[in-house]
Amino acid sequence: MNDAKLVGIAQYATAKAPEQLCCLGLGSCVGVFLYDPSTKIGGVVHALLPRAPNGSILEAKYADTGIRLLQRRTVTDGAFEHRIIAKLTGGAQMFKDLNLKMGDIGRQNVLQSRRTLGELGISIVSEDVEGERGRSAYYSLGDGSVRVRKAFGSDIVI
Repeated sequence: MNDAKLVGIAQYATAKAPEQLCCLGLGSCVGVFLYDPSTKIGGVVHALLPRAPNGSILEAKYADTGIRLLQRRTVTDGAFEHRIIAKLTGGAQMFKDLNLKMGDIGRQNVLQSRRTLGELGISIVSEDVEGERGRSAYYSLGDGSVRVRKAFGSDIVI
Protein backbone atom coordinates (compact mmCIF):
# COMPACT_ATOMS: atom_id res chain seq x y z
CA MET A 1 0.00 0.00 0.00
CA ASN A 2 2.99 2.30 -0.40
CA ASP A 3 1.37 3.87 -3.45
CA ALA A 4 -1.97 4.52 -1.71
CA LYS A 5 -3.23 8.09 -1.61
CA LEU A 6 -3.45 9.37 1.96
CA VAL A 7 -6.80 10.87 3.00
CA GLY A 8 -6.26 12.99 6.11
CA ILE A 9 -8.59 14.25 8.79
CA ALA A 10 -11.49 16.30 7.36
CA GLN A 11 -10.64 15.20 3.81
CA TYR A 12 -12.24 12.94 1.24
CA ALA A 13 -11.11 11.36 -1.99
CA THR A 14 -12.55 9.28 -4.80
CA ALA A 15 -10.73 6.83 -7.02
CA LYS A 16 -11.15 3.97 -9.48
CA ALA A 17 -9.47 0.57 -9.68
CA PRO A 18 -6.59 -0.13 -9.49
CA GLU A 19 -6.02 2.91 -7.26
CA GLN A 20 -5.77 2.66 -3.48
CA LEU A 21 -6.65 5.06 -0.68
CA CYS A 22 -5.73 5.05 3.00
CA CYS A 23 -6.68 6.73 6.26
CA LEU A 24 -4.02 6.67 8.96
CA GLY A 25 -4.71 7.19 12.65
CA LEU A 26 -8.49 6.83 12.83
CA GLY A 27 -9.12 7.31 16.53
CA SER A 28 -12.52 8.77 17.30
CA CYS A 29 -12.70 9.78 13.63
CA VAL A 30 -14.70 7.55 11.32
CA GLY A 31 -13.68 6.38 7.89
CA VAL A 32 -16.66 5.86 5.60
CA PHE A 33 -15.87 3.93 2.42
CA LEU A 34 -18.29 3.96 -0.52
CA TYR A 35 -17.98 1.55 -3.45
CA ASP A 36 -19.79 0.63 -6.64
CA PRO A 37 -18.70 -2.96 -7.40
CA SER A 38 -19.82 -2.75 -11.04
CA THR A 39 -17.67 0.25 -11.97
CA LYS A 40 -15.01 -0.22 -9.25
CA ILE A 41 -15.38 3.46 -8.37
CA GLY A 42 -15.41 4.51 -4.75
CA GLY A 43 -14.05 6.83 -2.15
CA VAL A 44 -13.56 7.59 1.50
CA VAL A 45 -14.32 10.44 3.87
CA HIS A 46 -12.24 10.80 7.06
CA ALA A 47 -14.76 12.55 9.33
CA LEU A 48 -13.71 14.17 12.60
CA LEU A 49 -17.10 15.07 14.11
CA PRO A 50 -20.67 13.82 13.71
CA ARG A 51 -22.70 16.87 12.66
CA ALA A 52 -21.86 20.08 10.85
CA PRO A 53 -22.95 23.37 12.38
CA ASN A 54 -25.17 25.56 10.20
CA GLY A 55 -23.17 27.35 7.55
CA SER A 56 -20.10 25.11 7.78
CA ILE A 57 -17.98 25.14 4.63
CA LEU A 58 -15.80 22.18 5.65
CA GLU A 59 -18.20 19.41 4.60
CA ALA A 60 -15.68 16.55 4.84
CA LYS A 61 -14.94 17.38 8.49
CA TYR A 62 -18.36 16.08 9.54
CA ALA A 63 -19.95 12.66 9.06
CA ASP A 64 -23.37 14.01 8.03
CA THR A 65 -22.20 16.40 5.32
CA GLY A 66 -19.04 14.48 4.41
CA ILE A 67 -20.91 11.31 3.50
CA ARG A 68 -23.32 13.28 1.32
CA LEU A 69 -20.41 15.03 -0.37
CA LEU A 70 -18.64 11.73 -0.99
CA GLN A 71 -21.80 10.11 -2.40
CA ARG A 72 -22.36 13.00 -4.84
CA ARG A 73 -18.72 12.97 -5.97
CA THR A 74 -18.67 9.19 -6.40
CA VAL A 75 -21.76 9.37 -8.64
CA THR A 76 -20.25 12.28 -10.58
CA ASP A 77 -17.15 10.13 -11.15
CA GLY A 78 -19.29 7.39 -12.72
CA ALA A 79 -20.61 5.18 -9.91
CA PHE A 80 -24.25 4.09 -10.12
CA GLU A 81 -26.13 5.55 -7.16
CA HIS A 82 -28.30 2.48 -6.57
CA ARG A 83 -25.27 0.13 -6.51
CA ILE A 84 -23.19 1.98 -3.93
CA ILE A 85 -22.38 0.07 -0.74
CA ALA A 86 -20.59 1.24 2.40
CA LYS A 87 -18.02 0.06 4.91
CA LEU A 88 -17.17 1.81 8.18
CA THR A 89 -14.21 1.80 10.50
CA GLY A 90 -12.98 3.95 13.38
CA GLY A 91 -15.09 5.65 16.01
CA ALA A 92 -13.01 4.50 18.98
CA GLN A 93 -13.39 5.89 22.47
CA MET A 94 -9.84 7.16 22.79
CA PHE A 95 -9.89 9.36 25.88
CA LYS A 96 -12.41 8.23 28.49
CA ASP A 97 -11.72 11.15 30.84
CA LEU A 98 -12.28 13.70 28.07
CA ASN A 99 -15.43 11.85 27.04
CA LEU A 100 -16.98 12.61 30.44
CA LYS A 101 -17.08 16.26 29.40
CA MET A 102 -17.77 15.89 25.67
CA GLY A 103 -19.52 12.55 25.36
CA ASP A 104 -18.19 9.63 23.34
CA ILE A 105 -17.34 11.38 20.08
CA GLY A 106 -16.31 8.13 18.40
CA ARG A 107 -19.67 6.50 19.07
CA GLN A 108 -21.49 9.67 17.96
CA ASN A 109 -19.50 9.59 14.70
CA VAL A 110 -20.51 5.96 14.08
CA LEU A 111 -24.19 6.57 14.89
CA GLN A 112 -24.35 9.65 12.65
CA SER A 113 -22.61 7.78 9.82
CA ARG A 114 -25.14 4.95 10.03
CA ARG A 115 -28.01 7.45 10.13
CA THR A 116 -26.79 9.41 7.10
CA LEU A 117 -26.11 6.28 5.07
CA GLY A 118 -29.61 5.06 5.91
CA GLU A 119 -31.11 8.37 4.77
CA LEU A 120 -29.25 7.99 1.47
CA GLY A 121 -30.39 4.38 1.06
CA ILE A 122 -26.82 3.05 1.16
CA SER A 123 -26.35 -0.38 2.75
CA ILE A 124 -23.50 -0.97 5.18
CA VAL A 125 -22.00 -4.32 4.21
CA SER A 126 -19.28 -4.49 6.88
CA GLU A 127 -17.74 -2.49 9.66
CA ASP A 128 -15.10 -2.51 12.38
CA VAL A 129 -16.01 0.31 14.75
CA GLU A 130 -15.78 1.61 18.31
CA GLY A 131 -13.63 -0.04 20.98
CA GLU A 132 -10.67 1.66 22.62
CA ARG A 133 -7.94 1.42 19.97
CA GLY A 134 -7.17 3.55 16.97
CA ARG A 135 -6.93 2.09 13.48
CA SER A 136 -5.53 2.70 10.05
CA ALA A 137 -7.41 1.60 6.96
CA TYR A 138 -6.14 0.67 3.49
CA TYR A 139 -8.73 0.64 0.71
CA SER A 140 -8.31 -1.28 -2.55
CA LEU A 141 -10.62 -0.13 -5.34
CA GLY A 142 -9.83 -3.31 -7.28
CA ASP A 143 -12.12 -5.39 -5.08
CA GLY A 144 -13.54 -2.89 -2.58
CA SER A 145 -11.70 -4.45 0.35
CA VAL A 146 -10.64 -2.40 3.35
CA ARG A 147 -7.73 -3.76 5.39
CA VAL A 148 -7.96 -2.43 8.92
CA ARG A 149 -4.87 -2.40 11.12
CA LYS A 150 -5.64 -1.80 14.80
CA ALA A 151 -3.06 -0.24 17.09
CA PHE A 152 -1.29 -3.07 18.94
CA GLY A 153 -3.42 -5.62 17.10
CA SER A 154 -3.73 -7.66 13.98
CA ASP A 155 -5.12 -6.81 10.56
CA ILE A 156 -8.65 -7.67 9.51
CA VAL A 157 -10.37 -7.18 6.18
CA ILE A 158 -13.83 -5.71 6.08
